[in-house]
Amino acid sequence: MDVSHVRQRVQAIGDAADDPEVAHLCEDELLADVLKAIAAGSTDDHARALAGEAPRAQEIKFERWYS
Repeated sequence: MDVSHVRQRVQAIGDAADDPEVAHLCEDELLADVLKAIAAGSTDDHARALAGEAPRAQEIKFERWYS
């Protein structure tokens, strides 16, 4: 996983914001995947970059819920 991949996924969440259930699921999956990448041994700089980008998904305004 690299920062551009995280940015693409954040953009996809923004694109899905009109479907809150899908956007919320994608957001949760992104954050879990970033944590897994960091736990798998990313370098410090790489980990900081990933961790810095992923939370941007939480800035996207949509109703968060699951069915």
